[in-house]
Amino acid sequence: MSVVEVIQSIDQNYVRSRIPRVAIVGTGLVGSTTAYALLLSKTPAEIVLINRDKRRADGHVQDLRDAEVFSHTTRVVAGHFDDCCSADVIIITVGVSQSGQRSRLESLNETAAILKNLVLKVARCNPHGILLIASNPVDVLTYAAWKWSGLPPNRVIGSGTSLDTSRFRRRLAEHYGVASDNVHAYVIGEHGESQVPVTSSARIAGMSLENFCRELGLPHDEDMLRKIANDTRATGLEIIRAKGATYYGIGTALARITGAILRDEHAVLTVSSLVPESMGLGEVSLSLPTIITRDGVARVVSIPLDVSERHALEASAETLKQYIAALKT
Repeated sequence: MSVVEVIQSIDQNYVRSRIPRVAIVGTGLVGSTTAYALLLSKTPAEIVLINRDKRRADGHVQDLRDAEVFSHTTRVVAGHFDDCCSADVIIITVGVSQSGQRSRLESLNETAAILKNLVLKVARCNPHGILLIASNPVDVLTYAAWKWSGLPPNRVIGSGTSLDTSRFRRRLAEHYGVASDNVHAYVIGEHGESQVPVTSSARIAGMSLENFCRELGLPHDEDMLRKIANDTRATGLEIIRAKGATYYGIGTALARITGAILRDEHAVLTVSSLVPESMGLGEVSLSLPTIITRDGVARVVSIPLDVSERHALEASAETLKQYIAALKT
C-alpha cells in the first residue's frame, strides 16, 4: 500500500469514528422538513443547515432546537458550504419546488446550472462523502451529478422513487386491508410521468397479489390495480395543486435514506443511481431496488418483471436518456 493510500485509509477511518455529519444544502420546505424528519428519527448525527440566506438557516436552527431536546441523539446547527467538506452525507435540495404547471423535466437546465456549481465544489473537497440528490428532475440530475463530480457511482444517489414506492404500498395496503409494512412492492424507473409501479412481483405475506386474494376469498381486480398505479403516479401533482408543494413525504424519504447510510443498514430502497450495464438499459440513472450501506449503493437488485413492465421500464430509461442528451451544462 502506498503512502497516499495509507493516508486516505486513515482519513476515512477517522471520518467513520466521529459523530456522523449530514449537510443539507438548501433550507426551503424540503430541506427544513428533511432536517426535522432526521431529528424525529433520532439518527445519531450532526445536521448542518446551509442556505444562501444565512438568516433563514439560523431561523430554522432555532426552531428545530426546540425539538432537539426530545431527540437526544441529533444536533442541528447552521453552517457554511465549507461544512460539506467534512460531511458524511450531503443532501442537495436546491431547486426542488414544483409549480404544478410544469413537468419535472421542463425545468431541467435551470436547476442543472445551479446544481453543477455545488457538486463540483463538494467533489473537490470531499471525495469520501455521499451525495444525495433531491433536486428535480432527480434521475437526470443524479446522472449529471455523477458525471460532473467524478465520484464513484455508488456515492451519488438520488431520492428516486422512494416516495412513489411508499405511496404505492400505502394504496395497496388500503385496498387489501393490511398494514403497509406487510406489502412488498416497488415503483421503478423515473420519478415522474414514466414511472413503473410493479404489480407482477408484488407480495403480501409472501404471496402474489392474485394468490393473496384467492387465500382470503377476495376478488383479484386488475382494473383496480391499474387505478392504484395511476393514482400513485398522479399523487404528487395532486398535492402540489392543492397546497403548492410536497415536502413531508420527500423529507421523510430523504431521512430514511440517510439513516440507512449512516447505520449501514443494508436496507433495500428504490433510490436513483447509475444502472449497472448488466440491466441492459444503457447509461442512465433511474430507480431500482437497491441495497444501501455506509458506502452508498452496495448493489442494484433485479426484480422479476412481466413483459409489459419490462417494456415500460425500457421506455422510462429512453425518456430519461433523451433529457440527459439535452442537458446544456
